[in-house]
Amino acid sequence: MKKVLNNKIIQMFLIWRVWLFIPIILASIYIPFRENSLFTTLWQYVPKYQLVENDLVYPWSNFDGVHYLAIASRGYINEGRFLPLFPILVRILILPLTLIWQVKPYGHLVFWSSLLLSNFFFILSLFYLKKLLKFDYKEKVINKTILLFLLFPTSFFFVAIYTESLFLLLTILTFYFARQRKWYKAIFLSLLLTITRLPGVLILIPLLYEYISYELRIKIQFNNLVKVTKKVFTLRNIIKLLKFILIPLPLLIYAIFNYYKWQDPLYFVHAHGALGNSREVSSMVFPLITIYRYIKIFLSVSIKQYEFWVALIEFISLIFAIIGIIFAYFKKIRPSYIIYSIAIISLPLLSGTLTGFPRYLLLSFPIFVGISLQLDKNKWLWRILLIISITFQTIFLALFSRGWFIA
Repeated sequence: MKKVLNNKIIQMFLIWRVWLFIPIILASIYIPFRENSLFTTLWQYVPKYQLVENDLVYPWSNFDGVHYLAIASRGYINEGRFLPLFPILVRILILPLTLIWQVKPYGHLVFWSSLLLSNFFFILSLFYLKKLLKFDYKEKVINKTILLFLLFPTSFFFVAIYTESLFLLLTILTFYFARQRKWYKAIFLSLLLTITRLPGVLILIPLLYEYISYELRIKIQFNNLVKVTKKVFTLRNIIKLLKFILIPLPLLIYAIFNYYKWQDPLYFVHAHGALGNSREVSSMVFPLITIYRYIKIFLSVSIKQYEFWVALIEFISLIFAIIGIIFAYFKKIRPSYIIYSIAIISLPLLSGTLTGFPRYLLLSFPIFVGISLQLDKNKWLWRILLIISITFQTIFLALFSRGWFIA
């Protein structure tokens, strides 16, 4: 036990985790719960109950967390836009206890199991992020990246009842085993990633790049794709690449489930259109049009409206992500990492809205590596970034805990 507590990652995590209670305490004293936002909490669906009703506890299931608890409790009713791996893992965890206690919707068993898993997955993510980055970087850069991850304004989602920590863990493990040339393990983890969150299927692109470049030893040159294609698509190479066809399979199975449940195989996509956030679900939007929409918001919506500030946060998050990718490129981060980051941030841009983007960019660890590398020798800029991050993490978590949408 003493050895565990002496681990630097554990120490950083525990200090940060305790710190997160401070914004929630301050919010419960000074910030009123947002009017008409009860639907974002457990208490819209069940009467308050002991151990969870405390202001320090129940907010960790606010907004999307409520839906994951519902799925884990009694299966799908109309929450098809939330993919099933996280609720399935919750059910597996509580399975032995269900022989003694009945599973109640939103009850203790499901709530505490979900919260435990999210925190556990995030700790594991940090451990394996360190292992992955050790392939390329020194301890100093690795520790800075982990610190930036912890202090980023929306990183509290990693320890809420959300899929962020599970998604991050599976992403890092996929790259970790790909770097070790353990392809079947990497593909298996990609299968799980695909059924955790919709962006998970994008892992196919960097994984193929990794395999073609470092296993087949074919140098991918984007200015000569015809030549590269001829080298890749030989009969021998096609046979080797066939195993990657498995990666979208879980999503296909879920689409079949959607068809039988809601008579729409793409219900998990189309359901996002009912949220009223201007997300396109039937076609792709040119990225510049998405950016243009945000400029219109800034010019037409009053700064007195909360929605103006949410849009501004989303737009600034996009700029941060782009800067991180640019830094990653110039610092010569592994190309597959950069490809992955570009794919992750492109998906919201193609949907016509950046709603949730401050949370989505958490899924892309290379962005944080790029920022850490760029600021490695600039102590003042690094300190300013951390101060800004802590400040906004405090504000965002305080608002989130009181029913104000952040991401």
